[in-house]
Amino acid sequence: MPLPRKLEIILPVRSTAVPLGPDWVYEPKLDGFRGVLFIERGRGRFLSKQGNVMRRFRSLADELARTMDVEEAIFDGEIVVLAAGGRPAFYPLLFAAGRPSYAAFDLLWLNGEDLRALPHHRRKARLKRVTKASPVGCIEAVKDPALFDVIVEMDLEGVVAKRRADPYGTSTEWLKIRHLGYSQKVGRAELFHRRRSGRPSSLSGRR
Repeated sequence: MPLPRKLEIILPVRSTAVPLGPDWVYEPKLDGFRGVLFIERGRGRFLSKQGNVMRRFRSLADELARTMDVEEAIFDGEIVVLAAGGRPAFYPLLFAAGRPSYAAFDLLWLNGEDLRALPHHRRKARLKRVTKASPVGCIEAVKDPALFDVIVEMDLEGVVAKRRADPYGTSTEWLKIRHLGYSQKVGRAELFHRRRSGRPSSLSGRR
């Protein structure tokens, strides 16, 4: 089966509350750029959530493709820059001021096998196996909704809630619950407005 050139990704829906129940698992939302990593015969490429080639991260994609023990694969995850202590730092990523890395939360394709119809927990198990001892990080899912409280204490962006039995497709709903006090969000809306309008911006005093 040929590797698909593009695919429709799941875009999380914002929620104000963490859903509860045994059907749900919870993952930390890393503050980075969403990137779908395609690996094919030792070459890699990232596509954005809009389906555009992320040329800025071509060297990272190729580096990961050369070091992963796979012929073909498609990962869904986040491109991040990690600061001291292993926390994502968004502004160094935005301004190309740090070394990017990749953390995957889903595996959609592996060596000619389309995994998208599998339930989330089975895709996650395959992802953990294929990323073990590799440069691609694996974002773990936990069953305890108290993960959100931990995220708030650590000043991270939030969590994404997913159903264990769901396949990967546009009919599947993921819920994104933001940490409203997240410090790296301060001033970001103004920054993006200035960048879109072409006006200079200052990041002094912002974290």
